[in-house]
Amino acid sequence: MEWLKIVAKDHKEWVKLVQSFGEDFFAEDIVQESYLRLHKYCKPENIIQDGQINKGFMYFVLRNLYLLHIKSEKKNAMVSLNELAVLKDEPTNLTKEEAYTRLLSKIHEEVDSWHWYDKQLFTIYKDTDLSIRDIAKETTISSSSIFNTLKNCKSKVRMKFKEDYEDYKNEDFELIK
Repeated sequence: MEWLKIVAKDHKEWVKLVQSFGEDFFAEDIVQESYLRLHKYCKPENIIQDGQINKGFMYFVLRNLYLLHIKSEKKNAMVSLNELAVLKDEPTNLTKEEAYTRLLSKIHEEVDSWHWYDKQLFTIYKDTDLSIRDIAKETTISSSSIFNTLKNCKSKVRMKFKEDYEDYKNEDFELIK
């Protein structure tokens, strides 16, 4: 762990390097994360060679962590506190929420009335992150059978609740009973 102290001596340089990538706010966090990654995954001889820090290696570690940060930032969009304050002040539309709840309730009742096979597949697909291929692997049901079943289930829902959905989109909430 003594080698990490040698790497950390150039901490300000690492922060400036991350800032040169275009990241100011999380630059310090990315550098701290690099220390954790180095400790966990790196051998001391990879980063320290002949008593000197391999700056090229450190550059790639920091760049990769920066790119991971950008990727996760896109995936998990950050909301500033100012935006949150604006959202908090927006009045909630209670009738819209109630109509949405009624629509979902009607859909759930319909799904409950289906054959157990259709109901199970539709519920698994709807309520989990499993893809058709994942479900096929888990259940040993062919993916084409699952696809066709889900296609028919979705079609049933669309046909039965088309008018209610149109009412919801047109904000005719009182028509959804």
